[in-house]
Amino acid sequence: METESEPYVRLATLRQLHKVVTDLNTARSLADTLQTVADGIVAGLGYELACVNLVRPDGDLVVAAFAGSAAAEALITGRVGSRTSWDRRLSMGEAWGELRFIPHTEGWVLIEDDVPQWHTDGPEPRFEDEWHPQDRLYAPMYASGGGRELLGVISVDRPRNGRRPGPWGQEALQMYASQAAIAISNARLRANMQRALVRLEREQQALRASEESFRQAFEYAPSGMAIAEMGGDQHGRLLRTNDALCRLLGRPASAMRRYSFADLVHPEDVGTLLRTSAEGGRAEIRLGRRDGSYVWVSLRNSVVADTADGPRFLLTHVEDIEDRKRHELQLAPRLARRAHRPAQQRGTARPAQLAPVRAAARGLRDRHRGARRRVRDRPRFPQ
Repeated sequence: METESEPYVRLATLRQLHKVVTDLNTARSLADTLQTVADGIVAGLGYELACVNLVRPDGDLVVAAFAGSAAAEALITGRVGSRTSWDRRLSMGEAWGELRFIPHTEGWVLIEDDVPQWHTDGPEPRFEDEWHPQDRLYAPMYASGGGRELLGVISVDRPRNGRRPGPWGQEALQMYASQAAIAISNARLRANMQRALVRLEREQQALRASEESFRQAFEYAPSGMAIAEMGGDQHGRLLRTNDALCRLLGRPASAMRRYSFADLVHPEDVGTLLRTSAEGGRAEIRLGRRDGSYVWVSLRNSVVADTADGPRFLLTHVEDIEDRKRHELQLAPRLARRAHRPAQQRGTARPAQLAPVRAAARGLRDRHRGARRRVRDRPRFPQ
């Protein structure tokens, strides 16, 4: 009779397995996926308790989900077992394909190790395949590929029929563990992608804020600012100029994009401009205005990279120094005449000119001292 019912048992198990595997793919987050894995064991594979132990980055395993007992879930969820203890468990007992079964006759040595566990005492089995409360059955979950990277371990307890699973039950649990590993890997991938997207969005927001700050500082700077190309056939061509520079040179921004500073510089200052380095270079030159006149400016260069490996641009700060240069030009003739005057006119004879004044001062000082001496030495009258 049992042989005749085996196909029906397999068919019912396959239907249940299909349903719980389908549910694995409906979970959205990693936490939901882990809980769905545990719930599927209880709902579809005929066990009363199921626990999902997930490998952490440090190699230890944490109880990430539990199903079947609220008391057991509150007791062990979140607790951690060392990888050494788990490796010991996965090498003990009997190998049922990828599964690992540790009967109560061997598992008593594991009661005191650091792996979180939930078990109850019970009588000795009455028949050979009866399940004992201290029997342990583990289904390792490995990442897809040939590396056999351990993702976690599913542990089950208390089969509803009270018996150890037969070949078909073992195969069903092994198939479920394989599908659970795929679902967990996909959930981790989605979680990593979501974190990466959030991080990328934050970086883009910061970049947009930085670009807006730079634009505001560039456009509304009180002195001239310009961005020019670096390298290539268009080296030095002005790409962008702010309003202050356009007003200084009397040229609209659209017209400025047709020039480079080499096109606008005074012919006598071309050499100075060419000798100015791109990074940190400074120069005082004359730039041509639209009306044909020239204005003295101070240039300061710096190199700006568009991206980590992208094109670089030349940022130039242009300061109007026309008034200072005009004042310097006005003082230049005076300084030149002073440098060529005789030494006597530049101040060498000044001590001789002051001699009469100093003699008169000494005479006044001597007369004052004599008056004080006479007052001190005059006779005093009795009171």
